[in-house]
Amino acid sequence: MRIAIRTAALIIPACLISPCLPAAPAHSRAWHVNASGTGDAPTIQAAVDSAGPGDEIVVAPGIYTWTQQGHTGEYGMIFFDRGVGGFTLRGESGPGATILDAEHQGRVMFVMAYNDLVIEGFTFRNGRAPLDYDSGGALIGHLSGPAIRNCVFTGNTAQNGGGLWYGGVSAPLIEDCAFIDNHAVNGGGICLVNSSTAARIARCLVAGNTAADRGGGIFVYHYAAEIEDCTIAENEAGAAGGGLCAQLAYPSGIDRCTIAENEAPAGGGIFCMYGSDLSVLRSVIARTGRGGALGMEDGGALEVGCCLLYENSGGDSLPAGALDAGYNHVLDPQFCGIRGSRNWTVQEDSPCLPFNHPEGLSCQRIGAWPAGCGPVGAGRATWGSTKKRHR
Repeated sequence: MRIAIRTAALIIPACLISPCLPAAPAHSRAWHVNASGTGDAPTIQAAVDSAGPGDEIVVAPGIYTWTQQGHTGEYGMIFFDRGVGGFTLRGESGPGATILDAEHQGRVMFVMAYNDLVIEGFTFRNGRAPLDYDSGGALIGHLSGPAIRNCVFTGNTAQNGGGLWYGGVSAPLIEDCAFIDNHAVNGGGICLVNSSTAARIARCLVAGNTAADRGGGIFVYHYAAEIEDCTIAENEAGAAGGGLCAQLAYPSGIDRCTIAENEAPAGGGIFCMYGSDLSVLRSVIARTGRGGALGMEDGGALEVGCCLLYENSGGDSLPAGALDAGYNHVLDPQFCGIRGSRNWTVQEDSPCLPFNHPEGLSCQRIGAWPAGCGPVGAGRATWGSTKKRHR
């Protein structure tokens, strides 16, 4: 049986048809911000309000708090008004050294609409969505498609999207980020709502998040999402979709992901609700605490191919009504780490690797991780070493 892997449509740049040159801003500059307030702008918000297209805001190492930075009322600590953008906001030394701490007083960041931005190199922590705008504990975005790279979201809370909420006609690119220990009613780590334009989430870690209702790690509602090379692990939902829950989701895909040690009453790994179209390919779904590997409701469309399902409490079989695209096996992925170690690299003889898989090279690599050890397991991994191996 042939596996149909979704691929993006080929777009030919106009420059290949007729000569063209990249547009350059009339001028650009770097805005340096530091925690003492003695940089080019006294606060990050002041730099955001001053920067123009082509500029870069470089934030020095330090902890930037709600108290120190001030805030924009109910919007959050940092606010991008409509149309503000065309520049990069960058933590100079990465998320381990550049921390945006809302001190549980409000949200960390609000991206209003039509903002062309690159946001990279920050830790977003201790954000809390206010009652009037009760989504996106750390970051809320609307009607825009920024690139969010190399950021950590931790200890944030909201009604929807404890770490991040994105909605409206929007297509954020989220790469090399970690969503750890956030909480919401729906979408403990990430919540995507109401857009036919697809968000792309690549090479991210979504771990230890909780949702009182749906989507302990990720909740996708009326949205299209492409999730690739991600680890979704140790998340928990009160009702459905410990790792991920899709409800009325437009055609969405999960490819080359490791989904492990999640739990929920229904669909401990993944739950596909009515009206959703979800494809799960070349992924590992293992060690769910309860709820089984996969669950779905009538009226949902779930396709599963080239997946390894193993040691899932509640069952490793595909749910009734799911489309078996072939090459699925109940096999031990042979993680290097024991349960709870957060080490999901695999042994050199793991069936996740192409030459060890029962079907040979048909599926290529399965899961998000390469070989990380021989037949003897390794110990607990730090987030730094985990991210290094994940790239």
